[in-house]
Amino acid sequence: MLTKQPARNWSQPLYPDFPAGEYDDRVLRVKRFMENERVDILVLWDEMNIRYFSGFHNLHWQPKTLQCAVLLIPLDGEPVIVVPDFFSGVVEGYTYLENILLQDKPHATANIRRLPVLIAEAIKNLGHGQGRIGIESGQLGGMSIPRPLNDIDSFRASLADAEFVEAADLIWRCRVIKSVAEISALKVATQAVVNAYGELIKGFHVGMTERDLGLMVRKSILDYTEDCVAPFIISSSRKIPMADVPPFDDVKLSVGDRVVLEPLPTHKGYWGSCCRVLNIGALSDDALRQDEYIDSLQDYAIGLVKPGLKTGDLMEAILERTRSDGELNYLLDMAGHGVGLNFQEPPAIAIGEENEIEEGMVLAIECWALDMRESGAYCYAVEDYVLVTKDGCDLFPGFPRDIRCLPA
Repeated sequence: MLTKQPARNWSQPLYPDFPAGEYDDRVLRVKRFMENERVDILVLWDEMNIRYFSGFHNLHWQPKTLQCAVLLIPLDGEPVIVVPDFFSGVVEGYTYLENILLQDKPHATANIRRLPVLIAEAIKNLGHGQGRIGIESGQLGGMSIPRPLNDIDSFRASLADAEFVEAADLIWRCRVIKSVAEISALKVATQAVVNAYGELIKGFHVGMTERDLGLMVRKSILDYTEDCVAPFIISSSRKIPMADVPPFDDVKLSVGDRVVLEPLPTHKGYWGSCCRVLNIGALSDDALRQDEYIDSLQDYAIGLVKPGLKTGDLMEAILERTRSDGELNYLLDMAGHGVGLNFQEPPAIAIGEENEIEEGMVLAIECWALDMRESGAYCYAVEDYVLVTKDGCDLFPGFPRDIRCLPA
Protein backbone atom coordinates (compact mmCIF):
# COMPACT_ATOMS: atom_id res chain seq x y z
CA MET A 1 0.00 0.00 0.00
CA LEU A 2 1.13 3.55 -0.77
CA THR A 3 0.13 6.30 1.63
CA LYS A 4 0.43 10.00 0.84
CA GLN A 5 2.52 11.83 3.41
CA PRO A 6 0.04 14.49 4.61
CA ALA A 7 2.48 17.37 5.05
CA ARG A 8 6.17 18.09 5.40
CA ASN A 9 7.48 18.63 8.92
CA TRP A 10 9.84 21.29 7.48
CA SER A 11 8.89 23.54 4.63
CA GLN A 12 12.48 23.37 3.32
CA PRO A 13 15.00 20.50 3.40
CA LEU A 14 17.63 20.79 6.12
CA TYR A 15 20.54 19.26 4.18
CA PRO A 16 20.04 19.80 0.43
CA ASP A 17 22.95 19.51 -1.99
CA PHE A 18 21.78 22.53 -4.00
CA PRO A 19 19.18 25.34 -3.86
CA ALA A 20 15.61 24.70 -4.97
CA GLY A 21 16.15 26.61 -8.21
CA GLU A 22 18.74 24.06 -9.34
CA TYR A 23 16.20 21.21 -9.22
CA ASP A 24 13.40 23.37 -10.65
CA ASP A 25 15.60 24.11 -13.65
CA ARG A 26 16.46 20.44 -14.17
CA VAL A 27 12.80 19.42 -14.15
CA LEU A 28 11.83 22.25 -16.50
CA ARG A 29 14.57 21.29 -18.95
CA VAL A 30 13.66 17.61 -19.01
CA LYS A 31 10.00 18.52 -19.49
CA ARG A 32 10.95 20.46 -22.62
CA PHE A 33 12.62 17.31 -23.97
CA MET A 34 9.62 15.23 -22.89
CA GLU A 35 7.28 17.56 -24.75
CA ASN A 36 9.39 17.32 -27.90
CA GLU A 37 9.34 13.51 -27.71
CA ARG A 38 5.65 13.35 -26.69
CA VAL A 39 6.43 11.66 -23.37
CA ASP A 40 3.59 12.07 -20.86
CA ILE A 41 5.42 10.88 -17.75
CA LEU A 42 8.94 9.79 -16.80
CA VAL A 43 9.30 6.85 -14.42
CA LEU A 44 12.74 6.84 -12.82
CA TRP A 45 14.14 3.92 -10.85
CA ASP A 46 17.86 4.59 -11.41
CA GLU A 47 19.69 5.94 -8.36
CA MET A 48 21.53 8.75 -10.16
CA ASN A 49 18.53 9.93 -12.15
CA ILE A 50 16.51 10.17 -8.94
CA ARG A 51 19.30 12.12 -7.25
CA TYR A 52 19.73 14.40 -10.26
CA PHE A 53 16.07 15.40 -10.52
CA SER A 54 15.09 15.37 -6.83
CA GLY A 55 18.17 15.51 -4.61
CA PHE A 56 17.19 12.26 -2.85
CA HIS A 57 20.09 10.00 -1.92
CA ASN A 58 21.13 7.58 0.81
CA LEU A 59 23.46 4.65 1.42
CA HIS A 60 20.91 1.87 1.04
CA TRP A 61 21.00 1.41 -2.74
CA GLN A 62 23.47 -1.49 -2.60
CA PRO A 63 20.99 -4.09 -1.28
CA LYS A 64 18.69 -5.02 -4.15
CA THR A 65 15.89 -6.38 -2.01
CA LEU A 66 13.91 -3.17 -1.56
CA GLN A 67 13.71 -0.12 -3.84
CA CYS A 68 14.99 3.06 -2.17
CA ALA A 69 12.89 5.37 -4.32
CA VAL A 70 10.94 5.76 -7.54
CA LEU A 71 10.46 9.22 -9.04
CA LEU A 72 7.56 10.12 -11.33
CA ILE A 73 7.83 13.29 -13.42
CA PRO A 74 4.54 13.99 -15.22
CA LEU A 75 4.62 16.50 -18.06
CA ASP A 76 1.52 18.19 -16.66
CA GLY A 77 2.33 18.27 -12.96
CA GLU A 78 4.85 18.28 -10.12
CA PRO A 79 7.17 15.32 -9.45
CA VAL A 80 6.01 12.53 -7.17
CA ILE A 81 8.45 10.40 -5.17
CA VAL A 82 7.69 6.93 -3.77
CA VAL A 83 9.88 5.69 -0.90
CA PRO A 84 9.79 3.05 1.84
CA ASP A 85 8.05 4.57 4.85
CA PHE A 86 11.24 4.68 6.95
CA PHE A 87 12.84 6.99 4.36
CA SER A 88 10.24 9.74 4.80
CA GLY A 89 12.77 11.77 6.81
CA VAL A 90 15.41 11.32 4.12
CA VAL A 91 13.04 12.78 1.52
CA GLU A 92 12.38 15.79 3.75
CA GLY A 93 16.04 16.18 4.65
CA TYR A 94 17.36 16.24 1.07
CA THR A 95 14.54 17.26 -1.28
CA TYR A 96 12.09 20.09 -1.86
CA LEU A 97 9.36 17.70 -3.02
CA GLU A 98 5.82 18.10 -1.74
CA ASN A 99 4.29 14.96 -3.25
CA ILE A 100 5.61 12.04 -1.20
CA LEU A 101 4.12 8.53 -1.29
CA LEU A 102 5.19 6.04 1.40
CA GLN A 103 5.36 2.28 0.93
CA ASP A 104 4.02 0.41 3.97
CA LYS A 105 6.02 -2.56 5.39
CA PRO A 106 8.65 -2.34 2.63
CA HIS A 107 10.78 -5.29 3.86
CA ALA A 108 8.07 -7.91 3.45
CA THR A 109 8.73 -10.00 0.37
CA ALA A 110 5.11 -9.85 -0.78
CA ASN A 111 5.17 -6.05 -0.57
CA ILE A 112 8.50 -5.86 -2.43
CA ARG A 113 7.00 -7.87 -5.28
CA ARG A 114 3.87 -5.72 -5.23
CA LEU A 115 5.73 -2.38 -5.51
CA PRO A 116 5.78 -2.35 -9.36
CA VAL A 117 1.99 -2.76 -9.36
CA LEU A 118 1.66 0.08 -6.85
CA ILE A 119 3.85 2.30 -9.04
CA ALA A 120 1.62 1.47 -11.99
CA GLU A 121 -1.45 2.44 -9.94
CA ALA A 122 0.20 5.75 -9.00
CA ILE A 123 0.78 6.44 -12.71
CA LYS A 124 -2.88 5.70 -13.43
CA ASN A 125 -3.95 8.01 -10.59
CA LEU A 126 -1.93 10.77 -12.26
CA GLY A 127 -3.98 10.21 -15.42
CA HIS A 128 -1.30 8.51 -17.54
CA GLY A 129 -2.33 4.86 -17.48
CA GLN A 130 -2.93 5.03 -21.22
CA GLY A 131 -0.19 7.53 -22.03
CA ARG A 132 3.35 7.43 -23.35
CA ILE A 133 5.54 6.40 -20.41
CA GLY A 134 9.25 7.18 -20.55
CA ILE A 135 11.50 4.48 -19.08
CA GLU A 136 15.25 4.27 -18.54
CA SER A 137 16.35 2.53 -21.69
CA GLY A 138 17.83 3.83 -24.91
CA GLN A 139 20.78 3.85 -27.31
CA LEU A 140 23.19 5.68 -25.00
CA GLY A 141 22.56 3.29 -22.10
CA GLY A 142 24.25 4.12 -18.81
CA MET A 143 21.11 3.79 -16.70
CA SER A 144 18.75 1.00 -15.75
CA ILE A 145 15.80 -0.18 -13.72
CA PRO A 146 17.55 -1.92 -10.79
CA ARG A 147 14.81 -4.48 -10.18
CA PRO A 148 14.50 -8.23 -10.80
CA LEU A 149 13.12 -9.13 -14.20
CA ASN A 150 9.82 -10.37 -12.76
CA ASP A 151 9.28 -6.93 -11.17
CA ILE A 152 9.84 -5.20 -14.51
CA ASP A 153 7.49 -7.68 -16.20
CA SER A 154 4.89 -7.01 -13.49
CA PHE A 155 5.23 -3.25 -13.95
CA ARG A 156 4.74 -3.46 -17.72
CA ALA A 157 1.82 -5.89 -17.42
CA SER A 158 0.05 -3.54 -15.00
CA LEU A 159 0.17 -0.80 -17.65
CA ALA A 160 -1.06 -2.83 -20.60
CA ASP A 161 -2.87 0.16 -22.13
CA ALA A 162 0.19 2.42 -22.01
CA GLU A 163 2.94 2.88 -24.60
CA PHE A 164 6.47 2.56 -23.23
CA VAL A 165 9.01 4.96 -24.68
CA GLU A 166 12.79 4.76 -24.45
CA ALA A 167 13.74 7.90 -22.52
CA ALA A 168 17.37 7.41 -21.53
CA ASP A 169 18.66 9.53 -24.41
CA LEU A 170 16.43 12.51 -23.60
CA ILE A 171 17.46 12.26 -19.93
CA TRP A 172 21.11 12.33 -20.97
CA ARG A 173 20.45 15.39 -23.16
CA CYS A 174 19.42 17.11 -19.95
CA ARG A 175 22.20 15.73 -17.75
CA VAL A 176 25.19 16.22 -20.07
CA ILE A 177 24.96 20.03 -19.82
CA LYS A 178 26.34 21.02 -16.44
CA SER A 179 25.14 23.94 -14.35
CA VAL A 180 27.41 26.31 -12.44
CA ALA A 181 26.66 24.34 -9.25
CA GLU A 182 27.55 21.03 -10.87
CA ILE A 183 30.80 22.41 -12.28
CA SER A 184 31.72 23.71 -8.84
CA ALA A 185 31.14 20.28 -7.28
CA LEU A 186 33.26 18.60 -9.96
CA LYS A 187 36.07 21.07 -9.31
CA VAL A 188 36.00 20.51 -5.54
CA ALA A 189 36.28 16.74 -6.05
CA THR A 190 39.07 17.13 -8.60
CA GLN A 191 41.03 19.55 -6.42
CA ALA A 192 40.95 16.92 -3.66
CA VAL A 193 42.91 14.60 -5.99
CA VAL A 194 45.46 17.33 -6.75
CA ASN A 195 45.94 18.00 -3.04
CA ALA A 196 46.35 14.29 -2.29
CA TYR A 197 49.05 13.90 -4.94
CA GLY A 198 51.02 16.69 -3.30
CA GLU A 199 50.84 14.93 0.04
CA LEU A 200 51.82 11.63 -1.59
CA ILE A 201 54.98 13.21 -3.02
CA LYS A 202 55.95 14.30 0.49
CA GLY A 203 54.97 11.10 2.29
CA PHE A 204 56.02 8.28 -0.04
CA HIS A 205 58.99 6.06 0.78
CA VAL A 206 60.51 2.98 -0.83
CA GLY A 207 59.15 -0.24 0.63
CA MET A 208 55.51 0.80 0.46
CA THR A 209 52.99 -1.44 -1.26
CA GLU A 210 50.17 -0.53 -3.61
CA ARG A 211 47.89 -0.85 -0.59
CA ASP A 212 49.96 1.57 1.48
CA LEU A 213 50.02 4.08 -1.35
CA GLY A 214 46.31 3.72 -2.08
CA LEU A 215 45.33 4.21 1.56
CA MET A 216 47.55 7.29 1.83
CA VAL A 217 45.88 8.86 -1.22
CA ARG A 218 42.40 7.94 -0.07
CA LYS A 219 42.90 9.30 3.44
CA SER A 220 44.31 12.53 2.04
CA ILE A 221 41.34 12.96 -0.28
CA LEU A 222 38.88 12.52 2.58
CA ASP A 223 40.36 15.62 4.22
CA TYR A 224 39.07 17.66 1.28
CA THR A 225 35.82 16.07 0.12
CA GLU A 226 33.06 13.74 1.21
CA ASP A 227 33.91 10.33 -0.21
CA CYS A 228 36.41 8.36 -2.29
CA VAL A 229 36.20 4.84 -3.63
CA ALA A 230 39.32 2.70 -3.50
CA PRO A 231 41.71 4.47 -5.90
CA PHE A 232 42.41 2.80 -9.22
CA ILE A 233 46.06 1.79 -9.35
CA ILE A 234 48.17 0.07 -11.99
CA SER A 235 51.82 -0.54 -11.17
CA SER A 236 54.58 -2.04 -13.28
CA SER A 237 55.28 -4.37 -10.35
CA ARG A 238 52.39 -6.42 -11.70
CA LYS A 239 53.59 -8.66 -14.51
CA ILE A 240 50.41 -8.12 -16.48
CA PRO A 241 48.41 -4.88 -16.87
CA MET A 242 45.48 -4.97 -14.44
CA ALA A 243 43.46 -1.84 -15.10
CA ASP A 244 41.05 -0.32 -12.59
CA VAL A 245 41.79 -2.62 -9.69
CA PRO A 246 41.78 -1.57 -6.01
CA PRO A 247 45.17 -1.56 -4.27
CA PHE A 248 44.43 -4.43 -1.91
CA ASP A 249 46.80 -7.13 -3.23
CA ASP A 250 49.86 -5.92 -1.26
CA VAL A 251 51.97 -5.61 -4.42
CA LYS A 252 55.34 -4.26 -3.33
CA LEU A 253 56.67 -1.16 -5.10
CA SER A 254 60.35 -0.91 -6.00
CA VAL A 255 62.73 1.65 -7.44
CA GLY A 256 62.12 1.93 -11.19
CA ASP A 257 58.44 1.00 -11.00
CA ARG A 258 55.76 3.19 -12.53
CA VAL A 259 52.43 3.71 -10.78
CA VAL A 260 49.27 4.87 -12.54
CA LEU A 261 46.96 6.68 -10.13
CA GLU A 262 43.32 7.55 -10.76
CA PRO A 263 41.48 8.21 -7.50
CA LEU A 264 37.75 8.86 -7.77
CA PRO A 265 36.45 11.15 -5.02
CA THR A 266 32.99 12.69 -4.94
CA HIS A 267 31.56 15.99 -3.78
CA LYS A 268 27.77 16.21 -3.53
CA GLY A 269 27.73 13.05 -5.63
CA TYR A 270 29.88 14.46 -8.46
CA TRP A 271 33.04 12.56 -9.37
CA GLY A 272 36.40 14.26 -9.66
CA SER A 273 39.48 12.79 -11.31
CA CYS A 274 43.01 13.62 -12.39
CA CYS A 275 45.01 10.64 -13.65
CA ARG A 276 48.79 10.78 -13.32
CA VAL A 277 51.68 8.32 -13.67
CA LEU A 278 54.48 8.61 -11.14
CA ASN A 279 57.85 6.87 -11.46
CA ILE A 280 59.58 5.59 -8.33
CA GLY A 281 62.96 7.19 -8.59
CA ALA A 282 64.49 8.94 -11.60
CA LEU A 283 63.06 8.51 -15.09
CA SER A 284 65.10 7.12 -17.94
CA ASP A 285 65.48 9.37 -20.97
CA ASP A 286 63.21 7.06 -22.97
CA ALA A 287 60.47 7.07 -20.33
CA LEU A 288 60.63 10.86 -20.07
CA ARG A 289 60.30 11.17 -23.85
CA GLN A 290 57.24 8.93 -23.88
CA ASP A 291 55.70 10.76 -20.92
CA GLU A 292 56.16 14.07 -22.70
CA TYR A 293 54.67 12.67 -25.88
CA ILE A 294 51.52 11.53 -24.05
CA ASP A 295 51.25 15.01 -22.53
CA SER A 296 51.57 16.59 -25.99
CA LEU A 297 48.91 14.22 -27.32
CA GLN A 298 46.53 15.32 -24.57
CA ASP A 299 47.33 18.97 -25.34
CA TYR A 300 46.51 18.28 -29.00
CA ALA A 301 43.17 16.67 -28.08
CA ILE A 302 42.22 19.50 -25.71
CA GLY A 303 43.05 22.01 -28.44
CA LEU A 304 40.51 20.35 -30.76
CA VAL A 305 37.60 20.32 -28.31
CA LYS A 306 34.83 22.71 -29.30
CA PRO A 307 31.05 22.68 -29.73
CA GLY A 308 29.81 20.91 -32.84
CA LEU A 309 32.73 18.48 -33.13
CA LYS A 310 31.66 14.83 -33.14
CA THR A 311 33.39 12.80 -30.47
CA GLY A 312 34.17 10.05 -32.99
CA ASP A 313 35.96 12.59 -35.18
CA LEU A 314 37.98 13.78 -32.18
CA MET A 315 39.09 10.20 -31.52
CA GLU A 316 40.03 9.70 -35.15
CA ALA A 317 42.11 12.90 -35.10
CA ILE A 318 44.00 11.68 -32.02
CA LEU A 319 44.72 8.30 -33.61
CA GLU A 320 45.82 9.94 -36.86
CA ARG A 321 48.26 12.06 -34.86
CA THR A 322 49.81 8.94 -33.30
CA ARG A 323 50.02 7.26 -36.72
CA SER A 324 51.70 10.22 -38.36
CA ASP A 325 54.14 10.64 -35.46
CA GLY A 326 54.90 6.91 -35.40
CA GLU A 327 55.41 7.14 -31.67
CA LEU A 328 53.35 4.85 -29.43
CA ASN A 329 50.90 2.00 -29.57
CA TYR A 330 47.61 3.41 -28.36
CA LEU A 331 46.09 1.35 -25.54
CA LEU A 332 42.51 2.51 -25.05
CA ASP A 333 39.83 2.58 -27.73
CA MET A 334 38.62 5.88 -26.32
CA ALA A 335 40.17 9.20 -25.33
CA GLY A 336 37.64 10.35 -22.78
CA HIS A 337 34.01 10.70 -21.81
CA GLY A 338 31.48 12.84 -20.01
CA VAL A 339 31.47 13.07 -16.20
CA GLY A 340 28.95 14.01 -13.54
CA LEU A 341 26.94 11.96 -11.04
CA ASN A 342 28.41 8.94 -12.83
CA PHE A 343 32.18 8.99 -13.21
CA GLN A 344 31.77 7.84 -16.80
CA GLU A 345 28.87 9.31 -18.73
CA PRO A 346 28.01 9.99 -22.36
CA PRO A 347 29.36 11.16 -24.68
CA ALA A 348 32.18 8.68 -25.23
CA ILE A 349 35.18 9.92 -27.21
CA ALA A 350 35.60 6.81 -29.33
CA ILE A 351 35.69 5.71 -32.96
CA GLY A 352 32.27 5.68 -34.61
CA GLU A 353 30.53 7.93 -32.07
CA GLU A 354 28.16 10.46 -33.63
CA ASN A 355 27.47 12.57 -30.52
CA GLU A 356 28.36 16.22 -30.87
CA ILE A 357 30.26 18.12 -28.20
CA GLU A 358 28.11 20.90 -26.70
CA GLU A 359 28.83 24.02 -24.70
CA GLY A 360 28.41 23.29 -21.01
CA MET A 361 29.64 19.70 -21.12
CA VAL A 362 32.41 18.58 -18.79
CA LEU A 363 34.64 15.99 -20.45
CA ALA A 364 37.51 13.85 -19.23
CA ILE A 365 40.28 13.99 -21.85
CA GLU A 366 42.63 11.04 -21.39
CA CYS A 367 45.47 9.52 -23.38
CA TRP A 368 46.96 6.12 -22.61
CA ALA A 369 49.74 3.97 -24.05
CA LEU A 370 51.26 0.71 -22.87
CA ASP A 371 54.76 -0.70 -23.15
CA MET A 372 54.86 -4.43 -22.37
CA ARG A 373 58.18 -5.65 -21.00
CA GLU A 374 59.38 -8.85 -19.44
CA SER A 375 59.68 -7.07 -16.09
CA GLY A 376 56.13 -5.71 -16.19
CA ALA A 377 53.63 -3.43 -17.90
CA TYR A 378 54.88 0.15 -18.21
CA CYS A 379 51.97 2.54 -18.69
CA TYR A 380 51.98 6.13 -19.91
CA ALA A 381 48.78 8.00 -19.13
CA VAL A 382 47.24 11.35 -18.34
CA GLU A 383 43.66 12.54 -17.72
CA ASP A 384 42.15 15.92 -16.94
CA TYR A 385 38.70 17.49 -17.08
CA VAL A 386 37.70 20.30 -19.41
CA LEU A 387 34.62 22.50 -19.49
CA VAL A 388 33.37 23.06 -23.03
CA THR A 389 32.90 26.78 -23.77
CA LYS A 390 31.43 28.69 -26.71
CA ASP A 391 34.71 28.67 -28.66
CA GLY A 392 36.71 25.79 -27.18
CA CYS A 393 37.23 24.57 -23.64
CA ASP A 394 38.69 25.54 -20.25
CA LEU A 395 41.00 23.13 -18.43
CA PHE A 396 40.19 22.19 -14.84
CA PRO A 397 42.96 22.62 -12.24
CA GLY A 398 45.24 19.57 -12.33
CA PHE A 399 48.38 18.22 -10.73
CA PRO A 400 51.51 19.56 -12.49
CA ARG A 401 52.41 17.13 -15.25
CA ASP A 402 56.13 17.88 -14.95
CA ILE A 403 56.20 16.30 -11.48
CA ARG A 404 56.76 12.73 -12.61
CA CYS A 405 58.62 10.96 -9.79
CA LEU A 406 58.11 9.66 -6.28
CA PRO A 407 61.20 9.91 -4.06
CA ALA A 408 63.46 6.90 -3.93
